[in-house]
Amino acid sequence: MQADRGDGEAAKTTLRDLMDRLEASSLKVRTLVVLGDLLASDGDHTAARPVLCEAVGLAESLDEADDLVDYEVNRAWTCFRSDDSELVVGGSDM
Repeated sequence: MQADRGDGEAAKTTLRDLMDRLEASSLKVRTLVVLGDLLASDGDHTAARPVLCEAVGLAESLDEADDLVDYEVNRAWTCFRSDDSELVVGGSDM
């Protein structure tokens, strides 16, 4: 919600704090993907890439079958696909 209201830095801080407190879960996957997407949208591809990699790795390690996790992994891969080492956000090149 903070990012929706234009306070991207506060949103990133909140997401990082939440990410650090969460156990491995679908909620943590979602948190990582949202943070990675926000970082990529801001042009910080260097910071976005490891966050998105962590999201995908965590999702693949979870034993739970969860549509939300599947959705977030697909979203992370959409952000993570690269052309010339840049991330793709929302299906369009950055």
